Amino acid sequence: MRLEWRLKQLLEKHGLFRFGIETQIAKECGVHRHTVGKFIRNKVQSPKLEVLEKLCEWLIEKGVPAETLPGALFGVRPSALWRAIGESGKVHIYLGEYHIKGKTITTPQPSPPVSISRHDSVVSSKIIHFLFSEAELRDLRPSVKTLYVPFYFTPGVFDADDEVFKEDASRAKKIFTTMREDRQRDCSSIIVGSQRVNYLVEYIVADLFCCEPFVQSSKMVQVPFYLCYRKFDRLMPSCFGGVGNPPGKDDEVLPGTYYLDENFTWQFLEWKRKEADAGVVVITREADNVELAAFGFSGRSTNAIGNALLKQSHNFWPEGKGDGSNTVVIGDKEIGVYICSVTFSEEKKKGNGRAFEDFEQDKVEVIPLSRQVLGKFLGKNSSRGVVGNQ
Repeated sequence: MRLEWRLKQLLEKHGLFRFGIETQIAKECGVHRHTVGKFIRNKVQSPKLEVLEKLCEWLIEKGVPAETLPGALFGVRPSALWRAIGESGKVHIYLGEYHIKGKTITTPQPSPPVSISRHDSVVSSKIIHFLFSEAELRDLRPSVKTLYVPFYFTPGVFDADDEVFKEDASRAKKIFTTMREDRQRDCSSIIVGSQRVNYLVEYIVADLFCCEPFVQSSKMVQVPFYLCYRKFDRLMPSCFGGVGNPPGKDDEVLPGTYYLDENFTWQFLEWKRKEADAGVVVITREADNVELAAFGFSGRSTNAIGNALLKQSHNFWPEGKGDGSNTVVIGDKEIGVYICSVTFSEEKKKGNGRAFEDFEQDKVEVIPLSRQVLGKFLGKNSSRGVVGNQ
């Protein structure tokens, strides 16, 4: 949520906005014309109370009800990101769905156990609550549906079973195709969780950067970010992740998130248990629909990134043209990729159970990938070229 000055809207509402109004208000209030102009254009940072008092007195003299002031001069600027998502009318949220295989359950089960990542589920719940209750969305109340991307795994087995994995990947591809078809029918998509637990992310990234899903290149950088797995992670094949460093990086292998800076040099955000982590947000807007993928290297960082998307959405998507944002436009799509550096706070518990853990104080620094990097990797197979968001 961001506050803004509403002097222009107030003047328009009462039929006072016209050519020369800045000069008139400045002269009759005894303030500088540029000061009035800043109020009208929502550029004031630290207004003086005496200036506010003079503006209110002038507005009352011109017929603005006194009881509405000074409140009518303030407003909440709708988040450009969430407003865009809400305007699509329909929102589908996709979560990875674990199906456990193997003889890990000793008691009879009517069906294989199914579960959702705790952190992914929390993010989904917060987004749904936000879309239905947030005041800044005003009249927008999109219909929201949660969908699931199933995959099978055996606890304690780190290698992905070839045959089972192929079936899971094929199923996810069908879901991906349906998701893209829904986008043509005024529907935005929110995909939560990394490619290790939500296979849709793999298809989204591979499609965006024109590479083969679930295939890692050892010689050529295909995607400008990369996840280096931990020893206990499931060894998911990926076009932007694996057990080793990304191509061109010969240093010691450490788990964490890599990304290319504006000089096309790998930067590294190391995963440190209970201390720090990172993740990625990928946003594509096409016409009235938004596709948003948010994932941390760990589940907890996904949780933190979800909080940041709701509370600091202006850091992820431009609020307006000319703001120096790092999105690029390819054809009719506007695309932004954001690296999230997460610093964990001290865990707070009300009891012995994990259900009482409070991660609301985890800090997220948003690092937009540069236009140069996006331009190179997004435009490599595009004959239409890349144009910076002006």
